[in-house]
Amino acid sequence: MIDGLLLLSGNDIPFYGAGLSIHQPTIKEIAYLGEEIFFTGYEWINISKNILSEEDKINLEQQTDFDILIAILGEHNAVMLKNRNCVEMVLALLFPEYQISFEQDSIKLIKDNEEYFINNDNFIEFKQIFNAMFPIRDDSKQKDYNPGGELAKKIASKLAKGRQRAAAAKKQDNQKVDILARYVSILTVGQKRNMNDYLVYTIYQLFDEHKRYTLKSGYDMYIKAKLAGAQDLKEVEDWMQDIHL
Repeated sequence: MIDGLLLLSGNDIPFYGAGLSIHQPTIKEIAYLGEEIFFTGYEWINISKNILSEEDKINLEQQTDFDILIAILGEHNAVMLKNRNCVEMVLALLFPEYQISFEQDSIKLIKDNEEYFINNDNFIEFKQIFNAMFPIRDDSKQKDYNPGGELAKKIASKLAKGRQRAAAAKKQDNQKVDILARYVSILTVGQKRNMNDYLVYTIYQLFDEHKRYTLKSGYDMYIKAKLAGAQDLKEVEDWMQDIHL
């Protein structure tokens, strides 16, 4: 489990399994990519067998999530190259001082002629850090997989079934959800602060403040209504509760 204070600090996070640290990118740094590219890379890095049926899990029993990711990223076609580039750009945000290349059984990172690897031995640790830094699964628009390769299509067709919840939440098929831009805008107005203050936040910091602000706003409205004599009000959550359970 990643220490909450370390995440809130915005400091780099030790990745012991690879012998290096992972940079927590700011909203401004992510903006260089744009949310569509960032979330596409995010989704591919989070590819998982857990959303498959038991039968499909058995068929891929010998394959790890990392094996599947490397296999799909290895597909040579225009669509997959685009997704591969998204993954590479997200990794570049996390490891800004490293050269990144995709090998047959690893992701290689090079700095000062020293080589480091993300592979089956440390991918679980990497994803734990990755998802702690970016707690966005329920907030971001989850994209449908469209890899365009034979192996990728077979796997992705199964993975796509697990996106039904996200699909049902769409108001329009092509609706663009700028979750980070929206949170920055909401907090800027709601907290009466300079927008640039939030652009140097990390995603973890932004989501933490947005959640706390939402709880505090609900609490303040509740108290005002009680003081005005309103009755039978629904109890609101404690705005000082632990929001990272």
